[in-house]
Amino acid sequence: MFILFTIRRSNYRILIRIPSKPLCRFKSVSKRFNSIISHPHFLPFYVSRAFSPSSWVILDRIPRRATELTHPTRFQLLNRPKISTCTINPKKLADDPVTDPERSKYPTAILQSSNGLILFTLSINRDPQKEHKKNPKSILWKFTEESLFVVNPISYDWVGLPKPRSPINKRTHVGFTTRVDPETGVVGRFMVVEYQPLIGSEDGNLLCFVSDTGKWVEKSANFMLGMHFWRAEGAFEFEGKLFWVDLSVGLITWDVEGNDYFREVESKEKAVCRFIPIPKGRSKRFDTPGLQNERWVGGGGGFVQYMEVFKEGQLVLKCWRLKDCGGDEWSLMYKVSRETVDRFLTSEARRRGGGGGGSKMPKPCFVHPFEADVAYFQTGDCIFSFNLRTQQLGTADMFTPHQFVIPFVLPKWPSPIPKRLYAAYAKEEGNECFKSQNFTKAIECYSKSIDLSPNTTTFANRAMAYLKVNKYQEAESDCTESLKLDANFFKVYWRRALARKELDNLKGALEDVEFGLKLEPENAEVIKLRDELKSMLEKVSSAGSESGTEGVARGGIDVKVEGN
Repeated sequence: MFILFTIRRSNYRILIRIPSKPLCRFKSVSKRFNSIISHPHFLPFYVSRAFSPSSWVILDRIPRRATELTHPTRFQLLNRPKISTCTINPKKLADDPVTDPERSKYPTAILQSSNGLILFTLSINRDPQKEHKKNPKSILWKFTEESLFVVNPISYDWVGLPKPRSPINKRTHVGFTTRVDPETGVVGRFMVVEYQPLIGSEDGNLLCFVSDTGKWVEKSANFMLGMHFWRAEGAFEFEGKLFWVDLSVGLITWDVEGNDYFREVESKEKAVCRFIPIPKGRSKRFDTPGLQNERWVGGGGGFVQYMEVFKEGQLVLKCWRLKDCGGDEWSLMYKVSRETVDRFLTSEARRRGGGGGGSKMPKPCFVHPFEADVAYFQTGDCIFSFNLRTQQLGTADMFTPHQFVIPFVLPKWPSPIPKRLYAAYAKEEGNECFKSQNFTKAIECYSKSIDLSPNTTTFANRAMAYLKVNKYQEAESDCTESLKLDANFFKVYWRRALARKELDNLKGALEDVEFGLKLEPENAEVIKLRDELKSMLEKVSSAGSESGTEGVARGGIDVKVEGN
């Protein structure tokens, strides 16, 4: 714990230029927390939060482009009702050619946010003929593909995700979830998931990226709507649970005990997905146009909520709440009459600069992250809040040039990109170097990964690379470190036995082999190595008896101890 100093607003600009560590006094601090407070963006962010009345902002989902930008990304976070914006430099983000904005309406878009991190996509040019030559089985004839990035808008840290083997079908259907480390209070891992139904069957697919491994995983799932053409109109996270949206019929969620997707994705069992229909009587045909202007569903104020505006009749707006995320029953919470909406939109919205006035129906945008009764709507180029309980109009503000916004909750602490992800990337690079037999480079990559996040597999991989370059002492040491993290890692016992054999520690090698055979009794290679070690020990023992000496096999070279 530490006590935050009290400052005046006039001293703010001076204070944020002072290094943060001298301003905070600690008796002890973890390495993780030390790295956070040492970050150059930590103090400006934390002090600005102390002065800001807002714990969240409204963020334009369509980033601007600026090739002269020195950083890959730059966020301008403004207090409500002003609209916060993002600017990117595509040349610093992607090595591949980026789609021309004139050829694609929105080649870049912010998809989701979770615990202070943002997931956004950049459309990259794709040559289908070239891809077909690489993979003749590929039948996907697309000229663009989505490249995903995770960014910290406070510190400007960012990381690009690798390309999945199977391409992303629709970027609006990509979900994003993070998990906060309970000890440090900052994000420790994240997952990106696209739900891909196979229309006309009972099967689907979950395309998952896990930050712990730095890999994409395809996990089989179920699809329960038969021939319905799933519209894939959005995705959102609520209390750690992922939902995918089709505004014509409802939601699909991935049911996992405790929402532990990170453990479940490693399971070979089929993922269990569940369909939640929208409120009774509101289903439409899959080809109904304009539903995105009339309906919204998502999390806000502690509930999953569904809003719909009506073009005809006395009622213009209804709001439902899902009673339980584990069920499918909705409760109708609010009805707003056309008279009420007309009265406010034609007077208040226009007076505050809302260009749409009462001539256009309000488009539901989202619900306040913390206040369940406050919803945000758009008319023309004006966004405004409306209290559904009191039926009073709130703040209104003009925003240009785009019409797509999301709420972004500011983190209590700056959320760094998890080190595990950088570690996983370095490990994968080491694996590629090992496959190409560049063992020295592989060792460098594995060492970088271990420095960032020690892992039993990475220690084991580096041990194998050390064996390839005849560094047996280092290989033995890495195997020992690996076994400290996982005492039942069979391959490591085998590798340590090989290293100890070369170091003439035959007894230690035999102990490793025999323990390994307890884990895999039928492994032919290890059985062969055990027999070889026993034969060598017998020869050493026999030679020692004939010469009147005792041969001792231990770490290093055989040491012969002369008898008395």
